[in-house]
Amino acid sequence: MYRKCIEQLKQWVERVERGVMVLRGARQVGKTTLVRLMAKEECLVLIEVNLEDKPSFIGMLDKKSNAKEILELIMIENGINESPDNVLFFFDEIQESPGFYAYLRYFKEVAPEYRVIVAGSLLDLEIKNSDSSQGPTGRVEYTYLEPMTYEEFLIEVNPLAYKKLLTQSLLKPVGESMHKVYSDLFKNYMVCGGMPAAVKAFAENQGALRIDEIKTNLFTGYLNDLPKYSGLCSKRYEAKLLQLLLKKITGDPTNSMSLSKLAPEVKAAKIREHLSVLLDARVIRKTIHTYQNKPPLLSGANDKKHKLFALDIGICYSFMEITPQDVYVQDDINDIAKGALAEQYTAQTLAALPPHYKEKALYHWERDSRGATAEVDFIAVFNGMAVPIECKSGHSNQMKSLKLLLQEKPFSLAVRLYAGNITHEEISVDIDNKKFLTKLISVPHYMLERLAESIHTI
Repeated sequence: MYRKCIEQLKQWVERVERGVMVLRGARQVGKTTLVRLMAKEECLVLIEVNLEDKPSFIGMLDKKSNAKEILELIMIENGINESPDNVLFFFDEIQESPGFYAYLRYFKEVAPEYRVIVAGSLLDLEIKNSDSSQGPTGRVEYTYLEPMTYEEFLIEVNPLAYKKLLTQSLLKPVGESMHKVYSDLFKNYMVCGGMPAAVKAFAENQGALRIDEIKTNLFTGYLNDLPKYSGLCSKRYEAKLLQLLLKKITGDPTNSMSLSKLAPEVKAAKIREHLSVLLDARVIRKTIHTYQNKPPLLSGANDKKHKLFALDIGICYSFMEITPQDVYVQDDINDIAKGALAEQYTAQTLAALPPHYKEKALYHWERDSRGATAEVDFIAVFNGMAVPIECKSGHSNQMKSLKLLLQEKPFSLAVRLYAGNITHEEISVDIDNKKFLTKLISVPHYMLERLAESIHTI
């Protein structure tokens, strides 16, 4: 399966100066498959080592000078006699060997001629572990892998439609026939989601029940992983509380309820700690409030005001027990589950946008004063420009929260995601007796990736 971040790995392969590549992402998002595909396309001999198998070199990690010898030993064990230029080492599940992440620096320092990629289903917990504070800073590089996006889904199930989408301008509406094609495919993506195993089953026409079974098994796997978290962290975590939080967030994405409502009778500080470890494990994500209207959005952030999202929209769909009919009969997904699925899709798509060497922070805007509650779903930065994004069906005149935001902070461009076609209009607001115009572009949900890449054309 083609993943866009493979281009990041190919650039790393071709560079003379490179660190060890650390591939980060949740369990089952396709890290191993991605490495195998990249090795094949780059004509490299791939040597895979799974640290769950307790390989023979573990006892050699006590000395920096052993780094090159370890790689040469692995080649001998696999009967491979190749020059370093032709070999790619892939160490998987590296969290199973405490200290191995910290040891990565020595592969860069002692054996820089070798290409080394590492990954692990719970690697991020190892990275955040305080015991790893003497880690390989400056000797490693990162690539972040999220569930498959709508466009990656298209590449797999209908590559011709994807190629046609690449030619679509943001300055004019999509042809009505193609708009229907893309909208129908987008509804398929909503039901299937972006987990590679589910996408593969969809592409092979294995049926809705099989796809639902795959997603259910994936979610069960995440739940079964929760007791392992304490063993990879410097703190102890309650598996039952982690399970409760993961289920609530997956069953109600965009959840902005208070911590006390997330887990009644549990102290807020304890809930925050457990949410933090779920975020570190990359099985949930969150947006935080910002009042900034230009980069860096972090400078106006308030972490206490947040919304929580699940990993993948397809898993949400299965866990929320929404039927395929609920998705296919609706004209606009903004109207399904009070807009939760639409926001979940937007959150995970924004998180997956390039550049893939950078972890994405997600933001929204909210105002919570007596009699004047308002929220704009997202604020993102595209091509150096901050852009508010609303998931909103119906007429643009109904976007009261966006107008309230624009009265507080001027933005040159705003985006509405909905089921309709591309339209352009202007919103006029008065700030300190001065009139400001904001260009509003309404685009179908399936155009979000195109918008992020081509916003400079608007």
